[in-house]
Amino acid sequence: MKRHDIVPALCRASCALLLAAGLGCKSVPVQTREAVNPLDLLDNDSGFYLKIPTAADAYLVAELLQKYADGLSAEDAAAAKRIDTVYAGLNRSRHSTDFQIAAACSIPKIAVSKIFSKKNGWNQERIPLPDPSGAETTYTVFSRAALRAAFPSERIAVVGRGVPSMVGQYHALSFHLEETPQPPLDGRIYSWLSVPETDIRFFAAKPLSFLTVLTGANLNFKLAYACGILAASSRRNDQYIMQLEFEFRDSRIVPAAKGALGVAFGLTDSNIVQDSATHLTVSHINIQKEQLRAMLAL
Repeated sequence: MKRHDIVPALCRASCALLLAAGLGCKSVPVQTREAVNPLDLLDNDSGFYLKIPTAADAYLVAELLQKYADGLSAEDAAAAKRIDTVYAGLNRSRHSTDFQIAAACSIPKIAVSKIFSKKNGWNQERIPLPDPSGAETTYTVFSRAALRAAFPSERIAVVGRGVPSMVGQYHALSFHLEETPQPPLDGRIYSWLSVPETDIRFFAAKPLSFLTVLTGANLNFKLAYACGILAASSRRNDQYIMQLEFEFRDSRIVPAAKGALGVAFGLTDSNIVQDSATHLTVSHINIQKEQLRAMLAL
């Protein structure tokens, strides 16, 4: 073939190959996955919800993990250094505490395989879930006795009650699936815990038991909910400065509740503000860190 015929021939061949490729197969769309907020993985079945940024109290995060992730050594719980924020849902009874934890973290797979190994007594269960392309994504759930844990991504860890459902929730949200295994977390709880700050935040959906543990008194108010913020004390390492908000079901109870709360916390009227007919905000409460640990059954 003459040299001047080579270029047209190559062009025709290239066009033929491109046409054949276009007609012979369809391109496979790349499934983009959405980043998931760990808070979206908690269910509505807890009485007390908690957000602990590691920056607020790294020791408390490690203690929480070691308490509820039975079998983790102190060294393993030091993985808290790789955790940014812990979200937890708790139910306390006289004899036990039922819990859910979803954490924003950065834990590499090699660290997961080291801690949650068969050598350390953990079993593995595979959960394959279909994605929109028809392929499957397989997740691993680790179990030891009654405890379950999973790492649906290197940036999220889930532990405790309903782990398979939490994994399914993560899968559905990350692939934008229309149906999710569980309904969204109550909007009031979600918005309160979503505030981007380094203080500890909590929400008591069952406030009566929370208030009893906190004050040691049976303050039988008709509360809809209570929520609060815990900030580090600038004066004492063993204390937090707490702000509490109370929403009452009956406005007639609020004046009496205002007085009782002032006595319970040793506060003046200036620290208790009535924001509306049914809402009180109590500020500048000194609380021992041990009281928070008692609430969390640590």
